[in-house]
Amino acid sequence: MKGINHIKMEQQQSDGAFVISVNSPGNFIAKEITFTGPVNIGGNIEQGGFTDVQIKTALEAIVGKDKVLNRQWKWSGAYWYLRWACNYPVDIREFCVKIESLKLNIDDKYKCEYENMRKFCTLSFIEYNPMNMDSVKYSKNDATVFSECRAVALKLAEELGKSYLPKP
Repeated sequence: MKGINHIKMEQQQSDGAFVISVNSPGNFIAKEITFTGPVNIGGNIEQGGFTDVQIKTALEAIVGKDKVLNRQWKWSGAYWYLRWACNYPVDIREFCVKIESLKLNIDDKYKCEYENMRKFCTLSFIEYNPMNMDSVKYSKNDATVFSECRAVALKLAEELGKSYLPKP
């Protein structure tokens, strides 16, 4: 590990997750890491993570009538993006609980609910990182759902990107 100044691994008490901090010039590449519990990667605000407030603001901007997330099943697109980009829960029920904890200011008919997105979150493309969505493989039967989820993920990424812009 030539060039690495410091590696620190510590357990956080609240959820039992481990945080690995690597201070080095350039990138740190690990050839093999095995995790058997929850792990928080990229959640550090100073290093590009997002706060719950930023995610709440972005979601409120895309949910509702005449917006990209205008049907409850389309939460699958938000799930797809947030689980990969923001380390949101992989378990769909836990994801819905996390979204509920944000206390979104949206109409109840657009609420994130497990039963409305359950079957969509099991589609094969959900297992691929949406940051590489142009190379994601999906079946012909899933083309419409993929397209809608892609639109939600892209719009959510765009809205989250606004949180880095200077405030007027």
